[in-house]
Amino acid sequence: MVRLGYVFVDNILELDVDLLGIGVVRGQVLEGWVSELDVEGLVSRAVEAEGFEGDEGKQLLVYLHPRVKPRRLLLVGLGEQPGYEQVRKASATTALKAKELGAARAAVALPWEKLEGIKTGRGVEEAITAAVMALYSYDKYRSEKKEKPRSFVVALAPNILDGETAAEAVRRGETIGRAVNYARDLANTPPSDMNPEAFEEEAKRLAQELGLKLRVFKRRDFEELGMGGILGVGRGSSVEPRLLVLEYWGAGEGSKPVALIGKGVTFDAGGLQVKSHEAMSEMKYDKSGAAAVMGIVKGAAELGLKVNIVALIPLVENLPSGSSYKPGDVLRMYDGSTVEVSHTDAEGRLIMADALAYAAKEYDPQVITDLATLTGAIVVALGPHAIGLFSNNDTLAKTFEELSTTTGEKVWRMPLWPEYHEMLKSEIADVKSTGGRWGGAITAAAFLSRFVKDKPWVHLDIAGTAWTTPRMGARKPYNPPGATGVGVRLVLEYLREASGRGGEDR
Repeated sequence: MVRLGYVFVDNILELDVDLLGIGVVRGQVLEGWVSELDVEGLVSRAVEAEGFEGDEGKQLLVYLHPRVKPRRLLLVGLGEQPGYEQVRKASATTALKAKELGAARAAVALPWEKLEGIKTGRGVEEAITAAVMALYSYDKYRSEKKEKPRSFVVALAPNILDGETAAEAVRRGETIGRAVNYARDLANTPPSDMNPEAFEEEAKRLAQELGLKLRVFKRRDFEELGMGGILGVGRGSSVEPRLLVLEYWGAGEGSKPVALIGKGVTFDAGGLQVKSHEAMSEMKYDKSGAAAVMGIVKGAAELGLKVNIVALIPLVENLPSGSSYKPGDVLRMYDGSTVEVSHTDAEGRLIMADALAYAAKEYDPQVITDLATLTGAIVVALGPHAIGLFSNNDTLAKTFEELSTTTGEKVWRMPLWPEYHEMLKSEIADVKSTGGRWGGAITAAAFLSRFVKDKPWVHLDIAGTAWTTPRMGARKPYNPPGATGVGVRLVLEYLREASGRGGEDR
């Protein structure tokens, strides 16, 4: 485990690290600490030779003069108007370079006085979060583990923050980064090792560790409650489906909870309408919504947020077999409505609908938020760059849009007009599960909206952003290949607002 922290630096020449990353604003490269490190012109000559101007995403490694204690300097371009995202990228880039070079001790420094709109305490938090995320690797099944730095610190000029504020920023950043990585672990785990049964065991472990209340519903419960969506999708697997209900009462039982629902299809073969082999190879990630909700609950509890949370995680395997549900079946849902199954690979909305309806009725939440790798259509619409956001509440949608500018998890609001609901009309049931090819992400969201009734609700379709591969592009230095843990930071940011701690250095 990497030791994380901060250090106040009176003299940058005396900072004893193997690698020092310094973020530089475009056109202001040879200023501040960089100029102090330019002993005998080693830095300035390298800058001139490479034509380095501080453009965002550009970096330059310089080996420093033996008279200074930092062995190597990594200049990281911040661009012309850097914000929190550029802070994250500079920190992550430094951490990755330290890992690549085998640097045991690394530090990142940023020109806080030049970063307009950024509060230093929050900047330190974001730098630490990004470093934790960047150094993540899913190596559970590797015989050899890659070496990571032994320490990574944020270097600060004296008196820019008091020690207590800096230490708390580091603690928050580390907590949030590890919550993201926890969600990544769950999503990255092979499907046979993280099926509904194994996911339940992990939830039990987490609940015991954090003092959470956990209830587990299984097949008999679904039959009694009338949760035909979860029952129907889960029929094709020999592993019994589950619905996990995790409760965190950080604000006491006097205030209404925020309900979180995460799609947990631990493997999606498409049911009887089987996916292509190429699409199926990535379907361990179809549990990314469930994984994110687990990470969010972990983060909220460890941050001690004064907010109540009820997390509902429906878990199934969507497999073809003699007992699988079929196109044309009609399922009766928890709220009593009936759904005509129009495609067995549109399974996520069916299990989510039961969980949404149960949350709305049994917990009377102040807000419902769900995260789901719900549709390929949202990937076509937005690619790997943004989360599709749908909501029945303009104020709630705007809040998430604003918070996403801080976390860098971009969202784009999509419509939910009545015309899309019309596309879900069935000849034999109350509603069809799909609305056809066109507007697929929107009709899926429209389907879910039926089950939240009048509760303020935001749906995050994370299908394009939940994992990254080289062919997808859009990689950020703090998102290694594999699961990204997307949504954890964004929803935690909302919960911090809800708990009255949203103003912490932001």
